[in-house]
Amino acid sequence: MGFASKNYFYNLVCEVKTALSPQALLFRLWQIELSCGRLRIGRLGDRTLDLDLLLYDNLVLRDKSLTLPHPRLHLRGFVLFPLVELIPEEKHPMLNRSFVSLLADLSPEEKKEIRVVGELCV
Repeated sequence: MGFASKNYFYNLVCEVKTALSPQALLFRLWQIELSCGRLRIGRLGDRTLDLDLLLYDNLVLRDKSLTLPHPRLHLRGFVLFPLVELIPEEKHPMLNRSFVSLLADLSPEEKKEIRVVGELCV
């Protein structure tokens, strides 16, 4: 939803423990992107690497650089599929619905281009 690419890409979700604030963690993610050659050109174009902060505990936050939870995570199959593998019964902090139920509500069109390749890391 809102993003299309003619190129395949991997979408992964991970859970981390950190002492960083949400804003400091986002800044660190941007530093990693930059160190890997990411250029921020346009909003929804293809990119070499895209690290997003989806959730931070159950925090709801909206400031000029960061919105939590990620404002479109519940609309995107390519985010929900791996998120459901990680935390299926956790609930979206604003919608109070499990990620499994949010994934089930997605349209077939949103799901059709997603291919699950299995675990890449153990």
